[in-house]
Amino acid sequence: MRPLALLVALTAPAFAQAPISFTLKNDVAAGQKPSLTLIATDRVIDVRLAVTRASDGAKFEQRAAALDPGRSVTFPIGDGAPGRAHYKGSINLVVSGSGPWSYDLDFDTLVRGELKVTYRRDHLNLDQRVLEFQLSRPAAKATLTVYGDDGSEIGDGEAAYHGEPPGTWLRIGWQQRGGNVMKMELHVVSADGLGSKVELVPWTVAIPHEEVNFENGKAEILPSEKPKLDAAYARIVEAARKAQPFVKVLVFIAGHTDTVGARDANYRLSVERARAIAVYFRAKGLKLPISYEGFGETILKVKTPDETPEPANRRADYVLAAEEPPLGGATWKSVQ
Repeated sequence: MRPLALLVALTAPAFAQAPISFTLKNDVAAGQKPSLTLIATDRVIDVRLAVTRASDGAKFEQRAAALDPGRSVTFPIGDGAPGRAHYKGSINLVVSGSGPWSYDLDFDTLVRGELKVTYRRDHLNLDQRVLEFQLSRPAAKATLTVYGDDGSEIGDGEAAYHGEPPGTWLRIGWQQRGGNVMKMELHVVSADGLGSKVELVPWTVAIPHEEVNFENGKAEILPSEKPKLDAAYARIVEAARKAQPFVKVLVFIAGHTDTVGARDANYRLSVERARAIAVYFRAKGLKLPISYEGFGETILKVKTPDETPEPANRRADYVLAAEEPPLGGATWKSVQ
């Protein structure tokens, strides 16, 4: 990658003292333009700056009528387009009482435009250790650092790309040295040299528990089932205590049913039972954000025909996570 440097060659008649000095501001934020500031040491007239951008041949010209000694003029360079650019051109002027004079210019600029990184949880495969993401600019390369439950580094990966267009799903894999993934740091560089870093927190833990038994068609928690929820509550508190130094822990309760009964009725029942469990944990004293949703018979643990009673499908999942699990259009409901 070309450094951001200014290369200057004197091509006009030599003078005892240069009639101008100049400074190049070639690394600027988004929305700004690089610029070249000329400061006169002699009186100069008809000052002209003409440069051409190498990537597309675009020409940019500026002019100042005259500068007295000590006076300055600043010429913007280019059109403010984000990214790196290489320019060649010249400064041409007339030194009062002496004649024409010029510099050849050869320099680079960087406009640090915005580089957006898009990531979705359903494009992360923790088992296969592959992450997919999108960039808002053509892609060049990426590196990934993976951290475990205790905050230590447990894996890393890198990938090179070939200018794939914005919106392309880009893949990066990583090698992992055991442990449960808590968070990831993704460093990306676009094809035009812009860089960005994002932190991803895919941490999730399923809490093992005994399933609560409900009466047929009902969602009230029976006294006999409360010890099961108390044991699950203790596991949730302990898992959250270990994770909270590193992430903000969220609790999600997902209800499921078997295939006995009408599909819509099963959905409503699964929502009511998930809410009952969530409310119990809140009343028990759980301070973490708690959300719930029902899935009825749409996600069977054991595949069965319709109208098949299957205890394994009448269940609830208790999940701790750092970000909301995707629901494919549904919405997690919160317990206050």
